[in-house]
Amino acid sequence: MVSQKITEISVTPISAYFPHEIGRNARNTGHGISGIEWLVRAKTEGGIEGLTIANAFLSNLGGNSVEELMKLLREVFLGIRINDLLEISDGRVVKPKPKPGRAFRQNGWMSILAYDLAGRELGVSAIDLLGGKVRDRVPAYDTTLYFQDLRNPDNLNDGIASVVDEAKEAHSLGWRQMKIKVGRGGRWMSPASGAQRDADVVNSIREAVGPETILYVDANFGYKNRLDLLEFFIKETLPANLGWLEEMIPPSLAEYKELRRIQERLGSNALLVCGEVDRDPISYVYMDMAEEGVFDGYQPDIVSQGFSRWKQIEDQLSGTKIVSQPHCFGNGNFGTRAALIYGASCEGFISLEDERIAPNVYEEDEFKFKNGTYEVADAAGLGLNVDEEIFRRKYSHNEERIVL
Repeated sequence: MVSQKITEISVTPISAYFPHEIGRNARNTGHGISGIEWLVRAKTEGGIEGLTIANAFLSNLGGNSVEELMKLLREVFLGIRINDLLEISDGRVVKPKPKPGRAFRQNGWMSILAYDLAGRELGVSAIDLLGGKVRDRVPAYDTTLYFQDLRNPDNLNDGIASVVDEAKEAHSLGWRQMKIKVGRGGRWMSPASGAQRDADVVNSIREAVGPETILYVDANFGYKNRLDLLEFFIKETLPANLGWLEEMIPPSLAEYKELRRIQERLGSNALLVCGEVDRDPISYVYMDMAEEGVFDGYQPDIVSQGFSRWKQIEDQLSGTKIVSQPHCFGNGNFGTRAALIYGASCEGFISLEDERIAPNVYEEDEFKFKNGTYEVADAAGLGLNVDEEIFRRKYSHNEERIVL
């Protein structure tokens, strides 16, 4: 059978609404009430459609334009047959084909589109192409608990309660894992006061959601150069039994060794996870840290790095005890599905970072969330389809399209 040719590509901005306003973290002033999914749709002459998002290409970190994006998509995908994208053997992807592979190294999000198209043409899940399913349900955590106490400075006395209320709401909707932003002393409060507020918020949330809910924390480097205050925070939150400590300090072999010693001294069993900011993984500092075993989970973004790059990362980490824990914030509903697919195929995967984005442009399907986990449905490719009626009514007026 002749593989189908890609004859049409479009790019459309899709609104992605959070469950509530997202406040500050240790570094930025807040994300507001919504983000954008830059939806890329690639269609073949036979009606197959694959999806990805180009958020990484059009992010605030760069100056790329939609015009440049369309040019890139034309060069890499338009007129290409699906089987010219990936080398597949025994039902699994071995590696990208050379020409698209060069593009995927710079734009990993493109490889997810290739997996989606290949899976749909072959009638198999992208999970199978990634190596096969290792779990029927993928755990997920609410990642929306930011510095809500600092969102309304005139009401600081009730600030902690506002974060706790959001945690209680998430718990009532079935979330059994949550990540709490900490690191207030890195920028928005004095260091000591910030560390105390961090601990108070964490302990209050633990009391509100009970002992069975898994709690993680993420400081976005808010304890940089303050290992003394980080030790204070870890000690104060020992009763909360934290699941992991994320990016508490910038990557440094020496400082992570000291952080391990602090944990051992205090009796903290929390995992150390990091690597969200590693834009070209695995960089030397993280590889040095991995080889020394001073952290536990590695976090480059699932969409910006893409499936092909993440498989390479896993190969590089083989022989270490580091597990895969991809970052996913900022990728909307598409990112949730991409992380779910990857998590279903990855043995060491811990939990899916979920922004809890409201339904937007995709059809409802069988990848259902219940009691803290997503069901892994049997579907070709990513199993994610655009609802054409919603797309036409709400988003098509902003669609940019190229055809062969």
